[in-house]
Parts: sequence; structure tokens; C-alpha cells
Amino acid sequence: METIDSLKERLTVQQLQAVELLVENEFAGKNKRTQDEIANEVGVSRMTLFSWRTENADFIEYFRRKADERLNAMSVMVDAKLISLIDGSQWNNGIPSARAIDIFYRRFGLYPEHKKVLSIESEKSLDIDEMKRQIEEMRKKRKN
Repeated sequence: METIDSLKERLTVQQLQAVELLVENEFAGKNKRTQDEIANEVGVSRMTLFSWRTENADFIEYFRRKADERLNAMSVMVDAKLISLIDGSQWNNGIPSARAIDIFYRRFGLYPEHKKVLSIESEKSLDIDEMKRQIEEMRKKRKN
């Protein structure tokens, strides 16, 4: 797999700036900027920015990796919030959140294995005599 540094080397200064602004924009919430605003700040047209985002494989991959870095950096904060919900120290009047505990166990794969039992319904229903006959056949097979 190609390193982020080798991708970075193949991008222009404007493309690198655009990636940083686009990643920041993805996490901006209600304060998102338009593509025109980002393009203007970088010094290119909106169509050039669009072309980079949709046709330039290095730009697309570098953007994805930078967004992943940003998201991964937030995982520490998210985990800390999850723990505070579990211990009840800051939320819910000191009562641990059952949902947060569930999320914690799922995140770390701590739930025991569960087996699902499937029920197959027969199109025909058996009368009591037929069921007894089948049970007797199974008993005979077990003895053999």
C-alpha cells in the first residue's frame, strides 16, 4: 500500500491546501463552506476543484487518508465520552447508561457467542399418532 507521504509528493501546493480545507469542511457541522468558497481560497475554479475530487486518483486517496486521520484522532475523545456514560460520573444523575455499556461490549467484542436457532415450519401438520411414530423411529435409530 502506498504511503501518505508518497501521495503528498505527487500533489501540488494548491491541491494539498484544498485537501486540508475539504477535510476541515467535512467536520465543520453547520459551518460548512461551499465548494466555490474553498476553490476561491485555494485560487482555482470550482470546476478544477471538482475535477480533482472526482478524477485525480492521488487527490482522492490523499483526501480519504487525511479524513481517516482526523476521524481516528477523534476516537480517543469518543471513547472518553463512552466511559463517562458508563460510569455515570457526568450524565444521567450518576446512573450508568445501559446503552453505553452495550456499545462498549460490542466495540471490544466482549459479548459471548450466541447461537441462533431457526425454526422450519412444515407445510403439513402432523397428527399425534404420526409424531409418536416418528419419535419411535428416531429412538430405534439411536439404539442401532
